[in-house]
Amino acid sequence: MAGSGAYRIPLFDLDYSEEEKEAVLEVINSRWVSAGPKVREFEEKFAGLIGVKHAVAVANGSAALHLAYLAVGLGPGDEVIVPSNTFVATVSMVLHTGATPVFADIESVKRPNLSPETVEKAITERTKAVVFVHYAGFTDNAIEIREICDRHGILMIEDAAHAHGARAGEKMAGGIGHIAAFSFYSNKNLATGEGGMVTTDDDELARRVRLLRSHGMTSLSWERYTSISRPAGYDVVLPGFNYRMTELHAALGLVQLRKLGVKNERRRELVSHYRRLLRERLQGVVECPFDSIEQSSHYIIPVLLAPHLDRDEVALKMAGEGIQTSVHYHPVHLFSYFRKSFPDVELPVTEDFGRRELTLPLYPSMSFDDVELVVETLKRSIEDFEKS
Repeated sequence: MAGSGAYRIPLFDLDYSEEEKEAVLEVINSRWVSAGPKVREFEEKFAGLIGVKHAVAVANGSAALHLAYLAVGLGPGDEVIVPSNTFVATVSMVLHTGATPVFADIESVKRPNLSPETVEKAITERTKAVVFVHYAGFTDNAIEIREICDRHGILMIEDAAHAHGARAGEKMAGGIGHIAAFSFYSNKNLATGEGGMVTTDDDELARRVRLLRSHGMTSLSWERYTSISRPAGYDVVLPGFNYRMTELHAALGLVQLRKLGVKNERRRELVSHYRRLLRERLQGVVECPFDSIEQSSHYIIPVLLAPHLDRDEVALKMAGEGIQTSVHYHPVHLFSYFRKSFPDVELPVTEDFGRRELTLPLYPSMSFDDVELVVETLKRSIEDFEKS
């Protein structure tokens, strides 16, 4: 049975083995640990997975968002349509460009992504971009929103932090919009601890991201170290950041990338088992968002509790029995800073979803018995709450 720390079944667990250890040791033995050949190889192979021309490795997912936003030219006076059902970085990185986030509601509690209708309502003459979040690894509505963006002459930016290996028809998440940002945080399907990637088919956007990632410098240290045919100097052509990925993270990423397809399939099997048990044992009390699960990457398994239940009380009861859960997400517009900055925002569907959503444990090394235990604990916790 799975288990980590204080929990019998944690929310997630790393899928690391001797392969990751050997990959990191190889980098250490090479004596080059900052951005170099492993980063380049990781970029090339990740671009191949997504089916895009360019992938630019960066320090983390927030950096990936920031650079994607800056590369497309977001700035003061621009409006950017964003969901509130997301991690705060999706929105805070918009603010760091000087642009204004415009919150749009999700389609429904059953389909908690932005919808064509909610996006259309939010478009104004100042709208420069839409940020589409592939919530939980589901791409529902992504293709339709790209079509809306093309029709209005605005940019589509994908926040693909949940969507490593997810598809929307023939397109891969990360290759649907004009530019996309991935995270490789330790709980992601592809986990390097920290790390991120920007993907795009646009040569100019990729050029800008590469410059911005490393202080606007025209070459990296590895390029200067390995080149004997040009001077060792460099130029700085714009003010940038130190958002580079290390060789250690890239080495982990290459191993994780090789495992991604098999591990995503295991996640799909576990989610299918979860959904069957929840239908059988908690019908009418617990609902799973989204109808089709085949093209999702299944980063998390979110469930929706019936309105009469207190989600936080149920979660506490489960924690008391050793099952870790979480919430994805507390709506961004309800956090203190955003309530003060955007006091008039009301998103009734997002708020309803945020009150009722509970995230159950999911990671590839879980067994079907683990899933059974989680569902039975959820059922018992709900029954205990209803009796109290």
